[in-house]
Amino acid sequence: MHPHPIRAAVFDIDGTLAMMDKDSGTYAALPGAVQALTALKARGLPVLAYTNGTFFPPAHYYPLLADAGLVLEPGHIVTPAAVSARQLAKMGVRRLLVIGADGTRVPLREAGIEVALTGEGREVDGVMLGWTKDFGAKDLEEAAQLLWAGKPLYATSIAPHFAGAKGRLLGISGAIAAALHNATGVKAKVFGKPETIGLDDISDMLGIPAAEMVVIGDDPKLEIAMARKGGAFAVGVTTGSVDEAGFLAADPALRAHVVLPGLQTLMTQRWW
Repeated sequence: MHPHPIRAAVFDIDGTLAMMDKDSGTYAALPGAVQALTALKARGLPVLAYTNGTFFPPAHYYPLLADAGLVLEPGHIVTPAAVSARQLAKMGVRRLLVIGADGTRVPLREAGIEVALTGEGREVDGVMLGWTKDFGAKDLEEAAQLLWAGKPLYATSIAPHFAGAKGRLLGISGAIAAALHNATGVKAKVFGKPETIGLDDISDMLGIPAAEMVVIGDDPKLEIAMARKGGAFAVGVTTGSVDEAGFLAADPALRAHVVLPGLQTLMTQRWW
């Protein structure tokens, strides 16, 4: 049993609530997901979706998930790009070279940070990495030159892969971070999971401590590790790319408290 009352639920998206078909750009809800969200709302618990993905700006996810029957309240979808934008703005960052698509660029601009693209010149405060399909040698070269000159490297996520409707999808920002680390020795400061910055952000937003949250996800190295480090109750689901043995193989200090085969039985658990 969890020693604290649970007052909020934080779900991963890909592999937990839904699966994305990258070809069509649409989501399909996983079994039990719609019912779980409905039941939690009926109990009056805040429900958030915290994805490690930066395919889209947060606002873009709402209609896509709603089309799959997954309706979330405004402000209740969080991405590491939104978390990083808020944190970097607080740090006084004003301009960044960004290797990333709108999912990364839009939250930075909304936080008042100027987005510079490769070849645009002028001084920047660092390099930010997010998901993108459009990058090449010129982007890597300019970023490497900035890192060699002492600028910091930031990343929304360095996860190697994530769950998609047709199997694993490459974590592009992680791949770029690895390439730049290989070239420069500079490690990225990561804002997404498994870092607890996003969980702290959610806690501040809701006014609820992490110890009174349940975090539900399909990746033991990402949201489950984040939950355990942050003091939340961690629930793993095997609907992504990791089976039960994969969850149980994690370090005991970072292991899921409970592993379920899916969300169908989530609301029948005694720890609620």
